[in-house]
Amino acid sequence: MNEVYSRGDDGLSVTARAVEVRRRFGLAMDVITEAVQTHRPSHVFALFSGGHDSLTATSIASKHLNFSGAVHINTGIGIPETRKFVRQTCRQHGWTLKEYRARDLGQDYEKLVLERGFPGPAHHYKMYNRLKERALRTLIREHKQKWNDRIVLVTGCRSQESTRRMGHVERIQADGVKVWVAPIHDWTKLDCNDYIQHEGLTPNHVVQVLHMSGECLCGAFAHKGELAEIEMWFPKTAKYIKDLEARVKAAGHDWGWEGSPPKRGGTRDSAGRKKQVLCTTCIAQAPEGGDGD
Repeated sequence: MNEVYSRGDDGLSVTARAVEVRRRFGLAMDVITEAVQTHRPSHVFALFSGGHDSLTATSIASKHLNFSGAVHINTGIGIPETRKFVRQTCRQHGWTLKEYRARDLGQDYEKLVLERGFPGPAHHYKMYNRLKERALRTLIREHKQKWNDRIVLVTGCRSQESTRRMGHVERIQADGVKVWVAPIHDWTKLDCNDYIQHEGLTPNHVVQVLHMSGECLCGAFAHKGELAEIEMWFPKTAKYIKDLEARVKAAGHDWGWEGSPPKRGGTRDSAGRKKQVLCTTCIAQAPEGGDGD
């Protein structure tokens, strides 16, 4: 049986909790409506990674009159069960799904790491740009209708997930054609779980056991022991990464998936982090000093 982590005995009755869920839902819808009324976008897409936060935000966005569909970016290095979850969930709820594969856009993760080694935190921005940002550019190029068009991208970003590394999560943030919208920016993890339960949504089993969606495993912010955790639940994915590690080391790069390349100077990654909206959770949870300091 699928379960989310419940709020527990917080003194609220079932009825009172349902009222609170509906209140938060209304406020979240107001955020999307504000973005639509302000920027008059041609499309409203929800970015669905497969995590609980993105499941919540996508479900909310799907109820808006201007909803155009869900978008999933397949980086080519992630847990297959999460991709299956995204596809099945969209089919179940009738959400149009647009899946963009980095490999189809000329960005092959295997080739990248065989050539340059695993990224480590200092080179995360380059990996983000190749595996995710180019997919977003393709989405925009396919759906932009006129020169001054705007496209709303609904995310599951929450302020509680942010740290000094990411700064404050804005409810609505215009970035050229893209208008980033975070309707659950002030929700807690428990608020998301309450919504999932209230709506009868099936949560992603990967999140239940790993506490992350595993939708992208580029390794830039992988912590020591993370591969062992993945192996416990998803041995095929872990084996793939270990086999790739061996090939990468044979190619002359002597650090592993959880490691970092040697410091060689040059431009650090931290300046561009606020632009990396789709990786806020990984960045926010990066260990102290993980940016190459």
